[in-house]
Amino acid sequence: MVSSFFLDSDVILDFLLDRNPFNFSADEIFEEGYNRNIQIFFSSLTVANIHYLLRKQYGNDGALNKIAELLSFCQILPVTEKEIFDAIKSGFSDFEDAIQYFTAIQNSDIKGIITRNLSDYKKSKIPVFSPESFLSTFK
Repeated sequence: MVSSFFLDSDVILDFLLDRNPFNFSADEIFEEGYNRNIQIFFSSLTVANIHYLLRKQYGNDGALNKIAELLSFCQILPVTEKEIFDAIKSGFSDFEDAIQYFTAIQNSDIKGIITRNLSDYKKSKIPVFSPESFLSTFK
């Protein structure tokens, strides 16, 4: 069975915006997802955030095309009222990352979160990996 991982928006943006030097690890993670060695998940909140940032560089159509490409091999988890309220009550230092966390744990198949913001996930009850530590552990 293929393991499932939740990607924080920073890793997705590193990949899509080719942000050096972070893009190298992000590229490898997405290659693993594209090749179906892992299943990549991210939140519906992430889709809106990445569209906003991609639109500045690629225009609206280019941004939508990039998102559509991701959706050919990644899956989106919904952000609902429950995740918002759980994030509010959580005590996480970063509200957006709290929403991401509670979105990730709604799917019990997710084995961990991959992010460059490890300190924002101190309260996580599932493993949290930097892109580099993920690749050294699972590749």
